[in-house]
Amino acid sequence: MPVTSFPDEWLAQSFEGLTPELLEELRGKSESGRTLWECVVAEKIATDTEIVEKLSHRFRLKIADISKVDPSARNAVPEQLARRHHILPLRLTDSFLEIGTANPLDLNAEKALAFNTAREIRLFLLAPSKISEKLDEMYKPEKALDKLLENMGDAEVLQTLKDAPPEDLTVSEADASQKPVVRLVDMIISEGILSRASDIHVEPEEGGVAVRYRIDGVLRQVMKIPRQAGLPLISRIKIMSSLDIADRLRPQDGRARVAVSGQPIDLRVSTLPAQLGEKVVIRILDWRGGSDQAAARKPRRHHARDGADRLRQDDHPVLRDQSDQE
Repeated sequence: MPVTSFPDEWLAQSFEGLTPELLEELRGKSESGRTLWECVVAEKIATDTEIVEKLSHRFRLKIADISKVDPSARNAVPEQLARRHHILPLRLTDSFLEIGTANPLDLNAEKALAFNTAREIRLFLLAPSKISEKLDEMYKPEKALDKLLENMGDAEVLQTLKDAPPEDLTVSEADASQKPVVRLVDMIISEGILSRASDIHVEPEEGGVAVRYRIDGVLRQVMKIPRQAGLPLISRIKIMSSLDIADRLRPQDGRARVAVSGQPIDLRVSTLPAQLGEKVVIRILDWRGGSDQAAARKPRRHHARDGADRLRQDDHPVLRDQSDQE
């Protein structure tokens, strides 16, 4: 059913060639629920990049860099709120929240986010398609998993498993980083760290490869990966921890270091041959003292109480470091 108007018709003012006649034609072609932005891109009147650049010039706003999204920003913005206003949390500090939006005129979104986070809201421009993609990656890891593996057909994976020469199994991390499965491994580890898991278990089983996080002493399955992707997944983890990826018949132990939200995290990696393939356990170590995350939680709470008492005694107005308030 044709629409009588778009929810974002204010966008028409940013296009010199979008005449009233063309706008009316787009309304006639569009179905209910579609935006003018989507129609302009679908009809190839302009690309996402061109629209964002025009809006950046018009509103004097910066364009969001999604390669620098802080995953921890999602903790301040519930998924329902982010999807309702179609915004992407980019960065969170003690005083402000940066978001990516395709509608800088949405004052309701700005007010709702300011109320929920008790912070100043800073706007950056981002295409709706990019927002939807990153929201799935941020809040729905299983959807991101499907996208990462959609191009990994059975033929490609089987070639990696059976037909690849030995030198292909010893590729550098730079070469391996071109594969979609590398992004999957990065996502699994970063999600585990942000979920405050003490360790991550990757174990082949009937029907797939299970990924489990141990949180507060309880092992919880968070996703199941297609079985044919198991060897590339485990090989990537072994490359990261300097283990021999060609040796799958003996237990191995290694270490790796990653950075999440700018903080270095040490990982202790152990592999063990199992009936259906190699099992991998990644122990997440606290970057400040070398202890694991589960053991490190209790002392941090203790220090927080001591710190709060000292601040009250010294009559300080605010707690400067939010991480000490956990």
